[in-house]
Parts: sequence; C-alpha cells; structure tokens
Amino acid sequence: MKEIIDFIEENINGKTLFTKELVYQLEDGALQGVYSDQISFSNLKYSQSGFQLDMFIVSNEKIWLMGEDGQREKLRKDFSAVSLFRFELAERKSTNGITGCFRFISASGKNVAAEAVISGIYDVCLENEVLKLMEDQALYRDQPVQGERFKTVAFQSEHRFYSKDGKLHYEYDGRCFDVDTETMQRSSSPDTFPPFVSIEK
Repeated sequence: MKEIIDFIEENINGKTLFTKELVYQLEDGALQGVYSDQISFSNLKYSQSGFQLDMFIVSNEKIWLMGEDGQREKLRKDFSAVSLFRFELAERKSTNGITGCFRFISASGKNVAAEAVISGIYDVCLENEVLKLMEDQALYRDQPVQGERFKTVAFQSEHRFYSKDGKLHYEYDGRCFDVDTETMQRSSSPDTFPPFVSIEK
C-alpha cells in the first residue's frame, strides 16, 4: 500500500486536470450528451491501514433531445454542477488487497445524478507507473430517456492514472447497465460512453 500512497502523493494529490468536450449518444441516438469538466485531486490523508483522497469536479454536462434531422431539438437535462467525491480505501489483512468506496459528498447543482450514490472500489494496483482501480456502483441511479422520463442504470468502470510527457493523465472508462429494481439484476445497456480522458495543463 505504501507504494500506492507514495504514487498518489507525488503524482496525483494537488493536481488539476481538464477533460475536453465529449459527445455521446443515448437511447439509440434519440438523446445526445455533451460533457466537459475540470477535476482537482486534494486532501490526501493516510494511516497505517488506509487512505482517502478527494476529487473535486466542475462539470458541464447537458443532455439534448434530438430531432429527426439529427439536430438538437430541446435541452432534456442539465447536470452541470460543482461536485465533491471521496475515495476511501484500506488494505485488507485477509488478502493484502486494497478495497473501499468512492462516494458522493456534496454538489451545487439542482439535478445531481450522483447524489446518494456510492461505489465499491477493488482491484487496486500499481503496475509500470500506472495506478489502476475498478469501480462498481451499488444499487442504481437515474438516466434521462425520452418523454420526460428516466430509467434506472448502474455503472462499472476502470480508472487509470499515469504521467505522460510530464503531465498527469486520468482515464475513466465506464460501462452502463440497465437495472431491474425488483430483482436488482443488471443487464447490458445499449447506451455506450467513450472513455473520458483528463489531462493536467
């Protein structure tokens, strides 16, 4: 665990990164999402058995209803916000593995998709100067669909941190699942998202 904390302290804590505008499709193209952000990592704290790190995001995310001509017709939802998330991880004596959670702390927006959402973190490893971890969201969150409605979804994602050309890079590659709220079973969603890549300036 010490090498992971040392990597975070040297390469991640105190850094600010930027994600260029990304465009993605939902509901077989009926909706279009546009996303960009600024991410800051701070407040690294650690003990003999674990550590925490805050992730502060200034995001600009809008989801548009698309017309038959392929043009944006109506703003369906504005998820733009200033949000604070926290990684809380600890080393398990039973396996020597590192597990924990990634949770929402607070946000300024009126429509915060991540509010009251928590994820499990596992498969944390540092290989060839790349810090990797897996995130598995618990329960479900809302995702806009047509007709002013929402559907229930959950995400499973890989996070990667590494330095390139002297700049910190952060990659988030998420997979979306539809959730049956009666059985809590997941099924593959037709909605796909491009990898998000944030780079230190």
